[in-house]
Amino acid sequence: MPVVSIITPLFNKEPYIGDTIRSVLTQTATEWEMIVVDNGSTDQGAKVVGQFRDARISLVSSPKQGPGAARNFGLNLATGEWILFLDADDLLSPDYLAARLTANAGEPQAQIIAGCWQEFTDGASGPYSQHKPAGWGRDTGTVLDSAIGAAPWILHAALVRRNWLTPERSWPEALDRLPSEDVAFWFQVILGSRIAWSSHAGALYRLATPTSRNAFRGAETRAKAVSAVIEHNLAFLCSLGGTPTPEQCRTLMRIFEDTYRRALAGRAEESAQSTLRQAETWLHCCTADSMALRMRKVLGLRLFNLVRHGVWSSTH
Repeated sequence: MPVVSIITPLFNKEPYIGDTIRSVLTQTATEWEMIVVDNGSTDQGAKVVGQFRDARISLVSSPKQGPGAARNFGLNLATGEWILFLDADDLLSPDYLAARLTANAGEPQAQIIAGCWQEFTDGASGPYSQHKPAGWGRDTGTVLDSAIGAAPWILHAALVRRNWLTPERSWPEALDRLPSEDVAFWFQVILGSRIAWSSHAGALYRLATPTSRNAFRGAETRAKAVSAVIEHNLAFLCSLGGTPTPEQCRTLMRIFEDTYRRALAGRAEESAQSTLRQAETWLHCCTADSMALRMRKVLGLRLFNLVRHGVWSSTH
């Protein structure tokens, strides 16, 4: 039985999937399986996968389209103790799996092994930038304070125990039509978990690919995605009898406020008004324990953002 099952959705990533597979083949930890899930590709990516003759690599086709659906399909086939979701244009350094599994040795009861990563721009030769997860090295509650509205790490910066990924913690396929579905996935996976931390930055994240879902192509799409994933996370929290913590309320206020400014910049007036109303709702839940929050409450968010950022909506 493999120790790690690597699940990779494949949708029109022909220029990249070969490099992704080669980065898996170079792992110093060799007890893995890689399940590449073709997700309705129209290019030759599946043919590239078929050129690799390694029994640990399998190519399957998802009956439903969408990244979450493809990952869930692969998850149902996985046999490893740990799951790694690796997108078809990202990479692993040769010692990535070994380093993550070593981190688990110091926290054997952990359901998640999360760590640092590096980012690089597709086609650029410049240096990689290094990043740490939100709430780095802290308790799970601290991570959840930001994870309610934003993914605390990139997708392949963390491994998750297979038996922790119950149906309630599977990928939310209803969000496949929108980007940032990983925000909803990670919140429900992190809630109630124990996390082992790794300082190793062997997860390599490629930026600015032509078909990246994370490259928001419009203010309206961004606003819709933010609202949908946060609504999902709040519903999941409520289903377990929980309510947002004070810090989570501040996180949600700031995320909706930022989305409001982006919508104004993108001339998406309707989205701006919607996200402003949501930001104001969460502002009312915040304790005014800082000067910035007190100013927001006194001035209101529209006037505060005019004073602080020079942005203003002409619609009431």
